[in-house]
Amino acid sequence: MDSTSSPRNQFHRITPDNDPSRPMPLPWEQYSDKVLAQWYALLSEEPEEDAVQRFLELHPSLIPGGSGDIGPGGHHGSDMGAVFRRPKLVGAGRTFEPDFMWVTRSSGLVTPILIEIEKPSKRWFRQDGRPTSEFTEARDQLNDWRSWFAREGNQAIFREKFLFLGNNYRNRPLEPQYVLIYGRESEFKVGGGHLNPDSLRYKRDQQRGSHETFMTFDALRPRYDHSRSMTLTMTSQGPKIFAFSPMYGTHTGVGAGALLLGDPEEALARTVMMTDERRTYLSKRWQHWQDHERRPSNPDVRYVRSTGIE
Repeated sequence: MDSTSSPRNQFHRITPDNDPSRPMPLPWEQYSDKVLAQWYALLSEEPEEDAVQRFLELHPSLIPGGSGDIGPGGHHGSDMGAVFRRPKLVGAGRTFEPDFMWVTRSSGLVTPILIEIEKPSKRWFRQDGRPTSEFTEARDQLNDWRSWFAREGNQAIFREKFLFLGNNYRNRPLEPQYVLIYGRESEFKVGGGHLNPDSLRYKRDQQRGSHETFMTFDALRPRYDHSRSMTLTMTSQGPKIFAFSPMYGTHTGVGAGALLLGDPEEALARTVMMTDERRTYLSKRWQHWQDHERRPSNPDVRYVRSTGIE
């Protein structure tokens, strides 16, 4: 920590570790190519939904919605860059459990991004051009979530539970977005089983309701602006880290979240495409910023945080 002083004020600059010899993550291009190859290999096996869920939990950069790429706003991202795995929407009415959920923020909005995934081999349309029952059922889950947010009191419950670091955002309007990731792009190409695939693609897109997004599994790509994200599980005691993105790095603003989320060891052990040296380094830096956050602040001191990922 560097400091300078003046007769009336003292300034402390909080700086990240910039040691060039520190253990580093994979270069982004190398990670992106590697995870995309694994993703397509998984899809080629016609996996069950649970296998897809497990893969995405370890690679949150593939999950859409974390940085304003879905719906209005959201460009401030989510608390700690976190995406929730199978969060429970508990309140008035029935309880629902999306597969994933970001809770992103912007200057005037809080934008929950609720995501439903299905077994990738499921079809959008029958040979006669009518929607399949599987698609209709999956699409209806988005309506369930919409009805949950519309019930009196549920939005307040949501803010209290899922804006775990967002005290400055709790009075801002909620504008949820609903995402269905379903099927393969090959269904809408020549040879995909339909006489006029382009017309069915158009018909599919017309099925979308307000604040809804449809995507195929082929559309998922690792996003650099999601590269330092993490996957959380919401427990009865609060959020817990499930896994870090392989590209994750700590920074000077991580302390408050690190204190709330607690010990990262189990999550680091689950994290893939990360060397043991990098895991050890991140564990130490996580503890460093926890310790820094615990120190009492001096009201006569102005703290300036330098940017940079460790």
